[in-house]
This record gives sequence, structure tokens and C-alpha cells, in this order.
Amino acid sequence: MMLTLFRIRFFRNARAVVTLAWMLITFCATAENEREIKITDVGNAPIQLHATNSEEGFTWWLPSGADEFVFPISAGIVVEATKVKEMPWLWEGSPWSLTELPVVGARYGDRILTVVVPWPLYAELMIGDRVGIKYSFPPKRTNATPSDVVVLWTGKEPLEVARAFRDWRDKAKDIGEIPRRISLKQKAEALPRVTALFGAPHIYLWGAALFSQHDVKKNKWLPFAKFMMHADATSPAGKVVQHFSKSQREALKQLAVAEFPMDYLTNEIASGLEEALRDPLLFGQSTNLVTVDVLRRNREKIADALKEFVNPPNTWGDGPSIPMLNALHDAGIERAAVFLSDLYGTSLRPDVAVRATELGYVFGPYDSYHSVHDPKTSLDKTWETAQFDTASYEQGRILNADGTGHHGFKGNGYHFSPTAAWPYVQKRVGGLLAQVPYSTWFMDCDATAECFDDYSPLHSGSRVDDINARRQRLRWLGNEQKLVVASEGGSILFADVIHIGHGVQTPYIGHLDKAFRDPQSVHFLGKHWPPDSPQVSFKAVPVPPALLTPYFDPQIRIPLYQAALGDELIATHHWSFDSLKFSDVAVTRELMEILYMVPPMYHLNRSTWPARKERIVRHVKFWAPLHRQLATAPLTRFEWLTKDRLVQRTTFGGPVASVTITVNFGLKEEAGVSPQSAMVYGLPGLVSTSFNAGR
Repeated sequence: MMLTLFRIRFFRNARAVVTLAWMLITFCATAENEREIKITDVGNAPIQLHATNSEEGFTWWLPSGADEFVFPISAGIVVEATKVKEMPWLWEGSPWSLTELPVVGARYGDRILTVVVPWPLYAELMIGDRVGIKYSFPPKRTNATPSDVVVLWTGKEPLEVARAFRDWRDKAKDIGEIPRRISLKQKAEALPRVTALFGAPHIYLWGAALFSQHDVKKNKWLPFAKFMMHADATSPAGKVVQHFSKSQREALKQLAVAEFPMDYLTNEIASGLEEALRDPLLFGQSTNLVTVDVLRRNREKIADALKEFVNPPNTWGDGPSIPMLNALHDAGIERAAVFLSDLYGTSLRPDVAVRATELGYVFGPYDSYHSVHDPKTSLDKTWETAQFDTASYEQGRILNADGTGHHGFKGNGYHFSPTAAWPYVQKRVGGLLAQVPYSTWFMDCDATAECFDDYSPLHSGSRVDDINARRQRLRWLGNEQKLVVASEGGSILFADVIHIGHGVQTPYIGHLDKAFRDPQSVHFLGKHWPPDSPQVSFKAVPVPPALLTPYFDPQIRIPLYQAALGDELIATHHWSFDSLKFSDVAVTRELMEILYMVPPMYHLNRSTWPARKERIVRHVKFWAPLHRQLATAPLTRFEWLTKDRLVQRTTFGGPVASVTITVNFGLKEEAGVSPQSAMVYGLPGLVSTSFNAGR
């Protein structure tokens, strides 16, 4: 075996990494295909890292005898070594990705051995009888990256792992694939609108953007339906009815003779109006008009023809509407990161984007270039962001080593080469920005660091090449288009080119328990219906017991990610699991958002806002003033204040001026803290320094 495979860097002082010392490293055979790396630390007993090479991969094994492990799973957990086998999810989930935060800790007595993986794209965390870092390379890519690990000694507290990682990243000459730090302060200096994220909850808006059931007053729906039913075919109203589908005409017919306006009928008719508004041929307009002009002209004509029944056209729309934004602001939400639930590429509302900016919100669409579908695919088997053209579908797909296409999300279409996608990114983003003044852009999948080895002769590349192409488009959004850049995930490999990461505090876990997908289970996440408020986003369900640990267990979770990267980007939940999704852990998540300074996330439209308003406003009223001042401050300390670990404290800021947040997750008062509550010290001027989440 080549000795170069065992390159290892050992930093003796993790808190003063600038003083480096190469330690004595010896290689000796212990078994066939296995080598033992003996690292002798002056004044301490030697430790060994075993390196095993096999056809399946190359693995660095941590020394045996650890008392406790710190893993970058679920944004940070601490697991006693004796309990690893008692937690089957650790073994069953192995190997675990290291691309979000490539650092692992193992405590031996009063010191933690911190292992950093500078090249994590081909590395994974192995958890079983032993714990190790495994490198696996695909065919013809065995030299895609080095297989180094960096080893540092730290103190015994779990958050020392994050401190060691930060110090190494700031001071080491070679940090592999990991980008240099760019803080939120620096990002806000380069793009001032980033400050709008400080104290901002994250909100996804649902429902129609052009016309909704709210755009006709309740008492006018029945006469509206009768008017439309009898409209002359050559009139504007008659042309709209002619545009309706069979089911929409049937809904109109039923509503015209109904005793009261039923939602399922008004929604169906409103959908018909939405679709008609998009049609450039509805009133014989030129097909050369850009989308926003088609919509404006159609809206003006329909509003005039139906003025007796409909509300003013500037108030039209459901979630993506001026009334929805005004309602949020009127409720006291002064800042917000507001995202559309899809691209809405044919339902453009520049007036809503302008209003969002006036209110101090960042506002933008959800976009994706992860999958590419056949343009001929039926509408029920594709989605807007995966539709490009025939050339992209035939030539842009990623190929496996055997020449087959690499299938896309849910097996539909193929994964789209980011190199091949680049012209389409520029065309779509540029085209929409020319019509709507968005201030943020959400790019699906990129910052998860899910990337691929591509064997297509048209755009062949390794995972490193894939990542670099994705970084290019995200950097372009921020630097060239001056947008607040958001993405799914929050991998450190993208920390310097994004401002927002969705899916860190609560990652996507919908695939981990079959009860989530069982319609008969109380844990069923819900259907993707109705379109304006799909159950999968709005229905609250309890968490399957097997997933409470580690994802929602405060006794095992620690703010490892927040301590390592929290002052570089704003990280929060995956959109599938907003702050209100899980009924049995809603209080725990609310308190973690305060303790870790993680933004809450909500799904909303005009119908669901009244029911969700009180809880949202109450939480944001306490959380937002804290986050405004602490968003750019590093999380420097984490403590358990009680033996059961249910009372915890975080410290933000430097050694001179610091702020502490203390939270009691328990159901009884402990350490002077009320049950299910939070207390803040060191931040003058707050209206309230305590919050009771359980009330």
C-alpha cells in the first residue's frame, strides 16, 4: 500500500493552531490490508488510528476506548460510547454523510480527539463496532481527492470540537475543499439587504398568485356564478368561461344554483380564472408580449368586466399577494424571508415583490436545476422547475459509468449536469428578474452537497467538478444579480456563497419511517392536496417514536453546526418540516430556535393565517429582537446546567461582551428556570427577557 494514502496532520494545540508540531507517526502492519498509525503525543500515552484498505474503500478508524462521541448528525449530537449500540439508528443510518460539517469528536477522559475531513465529497462517517472515516471512490475516479484527515486534541467539552474546527479552518494553510470563512457581517457589507434576514422568520407562501377564492366576497360568489353562466360568449366574461376546463364549468354550474359558496367550488372556479389570466390568446393579444405584460392586460380587462363582483385587482392572489404581506406586517412581523412555494414562472406578481421590499422583507421564488424531464412528460408526472427543452433532456443528463442515465428525484427524468444547466440558469433567472424585482432566490438541492460523478463525454466530471459548477451559479446569484442566496441544506462547501440554508436544524427525515407514508398512521405526513394548502405542508402530526432521538431530543442534541458556522449563514429547518409540523415536539423546537438562534419557519396562505397567527406572532415577538442582535455573533459556549441535561445554556459573542440564553426543556422548574421556558441575560433594551413556550 502506498504510504501517501496515510497522510495525516496532527495539530497539538487545537486552540492555538498557529503553533503546529508534526508528531511522531509510524506505520506498522497489524493484519492483511490493514495498517496501524501510531501517533505519539508528548507527555501522553500513544494513540492509534487504524487504516484499512479493501475493495470497498479506505477507512481511517478512530482509536478504541472512547468515552463519548460528538457527531455532526442532525446539526450536532453527543452520544456516550457505551450507548452507541443502544441507539440502532446510528448503526442503521451508517454510513453518514460528512458534507454538511466534516468533523467528528471522540472523548478520551478529559480530552477530545477531533478529526477533520478536509476532502469530504468521497468520505463518510462509519458507525458500528468501530467508528471511522471511510473514503470510497468510483471507477476511474480513484484519485479524485486526497484521503487526508486532520487530527487535533481539544478540551473535554463537546463544543470544543466546533472551536477546534474553526481554529483549524482559519489558520491552516491547506483546508482542502472547505472554503475560507466569510462571515455574515462581511456578506451584509457586500450586500446590505442581507441585514433584512436578522430577526426574520422564514415563510413559504401557498396558493394562487393571480386569482383566488378570496378575490370575490363571500356574499357575491353566487351572483358572480350566475352572471358568468349567462355571459355572452363574445364578452370578456364569456371568453373566460370558454377557457374553463370541463370540471371548472361544472363547478360554475353547481355554484350558480347553490345555497351558499362552498370552498371546493369557489377554489375550482378561481383556478379557472387563474389559468385564463395566463393565456396570451384570451383576448387576442400579441404572442410576442412578455409574461408580465400578458398578465397585466388580461387582469385589467377581466377586472373591468367583473368589477361588480371582484375585489380590486391589486389585492388578488392567495399567499403570494399584497393582502397576505400586509397581514404579516400589521401583526408586527417587521422582517421576514418570504419564499414562493414554487417557481410561479407563469404567475408573475411584480407588485407583490415591490410591496415586500417596501415592508422590509426579502421575497423570491423556489427554483431548481437538479432534475431534467422529458418535455413531453404529462403534467401530473413532472414539475415546472424540471422542464427545459429537448436538448437539455437528451444531452444534459448525468451518466453513470456504464452509460445509463442517472435518474432524478423520485426516479423521474435524470439528474441535470450543473455544467450543462448553466445556460438555462442564466436564461431563466435573467428572464424572471427582468420582469419581477425579486430580492432573494431559493436554489433547491445545491447546498445539500448532493453531487455526482458524471461520465457523459459532453460534460464529464468528478463530484468536485459538480460542486464547483453549483458554487458558480450560487456565487453568480449573489455577486452578479445582487440577490440574497438561499438553498436547500447548509453544507460548509457552500457556506461562502449562500446566505440561507434550509434543512440543517431539521433535515429531511420523511424517508426514515414508513409511518410517515402510511395513510392509516397518525404519523402520516399528508397528501400533496389541496393545492393551496397541501396536507404535507400544513397538517400537524406527531413524530414516530423511533425518530425522536436524535432529531428532536434536547438531551442528545448540541449546537455543533451553529457553533461552527452560525455566524456565516442563516440555517433553519427543511421546508417539509416547518416549526408547526410536528405537534408533539412543537414546544421543544420552539425553545431550540431560541437557544440556538435558529429562525422559525412557517407555511402560510390567507386561509391558514388566522388559525396560525397567534402562535407565530407570540414566538416571533420574543425571538426576533434577539436574533436581530445575535445573528452575526458566534455561539461560543454550550452548557448543561442539570444532570438530566434538560436545562441548557448557550453563550453568544466574545469574551468581553456576551449574551446568555438559558432554556428549560423539562416539565418542572429546575436551576431557577420555569418549565418549558427561556431566559436571556446580557442584552439590554429588550422588552421581554423571558418566554414561556408551554403556555
